[in-house]
Amino acid sequence: MSKRHFLLLVLLLVLSIQPGFSLVSVNDQRKPTSPTKVLMEVGGPFHDNPALYELLKGKLEATGRFVLTITDNRDELSKPAIDKYDVVLIYTTDGVLTEPQEKGLISFVEDGKGVVGIHSATDSFKNSDAYWKMMCGRFAGHGSGTFKVKITGKSHAIVRGMSGFEITDETYRHSWHPESKPIILMRREEDNEPVSWVQYYGKGRVFVTGLGHGKPAWENSAFQELIERALDWAAGRLNP
Repeated sequence: MSKRHFLLLVLLLVLSIQPGFSLVSVNDQRKPTSPTKVLMEVGGPFHDNPALYELLKGKLEATGRFVLTITDNRDELSKPAIDKYDVVLIYTTDGVLTEPQEKGLISFVEDGKGVVGIHSATDSFKNSDAYWKMMCGRFAGHGSGTFKVKITGKSHAIVRGMSGFEITDETYRHSWHPESKPIILMRREEDNEPVSWVQYYGKGRVFVTGLGHGKPAWENSAFQELIERALDWAAGRLNP
C-alpha cells in the first residue's frame, strides 16, 4: 500500500468516529425511505371521472415513489384514519366537511404533512372557512380554451427548471382568503391570473392548481410533471 493510500485510510477512520459523520449526504438522509402514501379524495358533480384517476395512479405508481388510495369516503379525512397517509390529493367538487373531517384535515397539514389540490378542489367544501384559508383560493368562475402558462416562481423547487407550456383547460378564477399567504408559481399569459400556488401552513405544505378539468389537461405532459413534483414537494422529497 502506498503512503498516500495509507494516509487516506487513516483520515477516513478518524472522521468516521466523529459524532454525526456519515458518507451519505444530508440531502439523501432527509429523503423518505419508503413510497409516499397518498390519499386521493374524489367525487362530486362535473369532475367525477374514474378513467382520469386511474391514469394518474398508473403514472405515479410507475415511478416507485407513490402509493395511491382513491376514495370518495370523506371520513378518511378524520382522525385517526388520515394519519396513515403522507399527502392528501383533492380532486372533488362541492360537498361539505363535517367537524371531525375538517379538524382531521387541517391538523394533518398543521402538524407537518401535505395537501395537493387539483382544479375543483377550490370549488369544494365551501362550508369550511378553515379549508378556504388553507387552500388560499376559492373558485369564482371560469371560461375555457387553449392558453399558455408562464412560470413566475422560478426559484421554487416545484417549478425550478420547468418551462412555460400550452394547455387546453378551463380558465379558473379565484377569490382569495384574506388571511392566506399564497406564493404564486404559475400564471396564465393572457390575463396574468394565478393558476398554481403554494402555501406553507403550520408545519405542513399546501399546493393548489386551477388546472385539470378533463382529459386534455390530464394527458398534458407538463400537467403530469407538475402534479408529480407537487406531490414530491408536499411529502418533503423536494426542498424547501
